[in-house]
Amino acid sequence: MGEISKPDTNPIVPALLNFLVLGGVGYLMMGQQKKGIIAIVATMVLWICGLGFIPQMIFAYDAYLLGQKLQSGQSIGENENGLDFLNSIFKD
Repeated sequence: MGEISKPDTNPIVPALLNFLVLGGVGYLMMGQQKKGIIAIVATMVLWICGLGFIPQMIFAYDAYLLGQKLQSGQSIGENENGLDFLNSIFKD
């Protein structure tokens, strides 16, 4: 598993990107490629069902938590989550 370290990350940017742009673009910006693609697909599928705003809010908060961790100088894993219940979706 690769570690991502970006101490210049502003946690608001990936959170806003996840909330406003397909639910996973913030993950892509932070370097969590696989997680970002899965989040985008999940958001698109749920938008078809009329529920796309739900994962966007969850993914935005998760990206904010991970962004805070990066900003504090810590590293995150490629599939690491800020919210524990997302571990069932994004596994290492």
